[in-house]
Amino acid sequence: MDQYFKVLKFLPTDFQPYGQRSRDEDWGPDCSCNCRWFSNIVDQPNDFGVCLNPKSPRRGLLTFEHQGCYDHEDREE
Repeated sequence: MDQYFKVLKFLPTDFQPYGQRSRDEDWGPDCSCNCRWFSNIVDQPNDFGVCLNPKSPRRGLLTFEHQGCYDHEDREE
């Protein structure tokens, strides 16, 4: 898992400790909260994926499941 953190791009819009958003003051769902745009990486099914949301600052980027963004959308059941 450490190899992913070496290539991960951290953005100010990510939750702390990865970015500048505080979970206490600026709480919102993160990628692990069933975001429809989070596509898991096969060998790390619960930790890392790629954001496919065209509106997200994380679009097309390797993303840790707890980074989150303002453009989260729940997966339809």
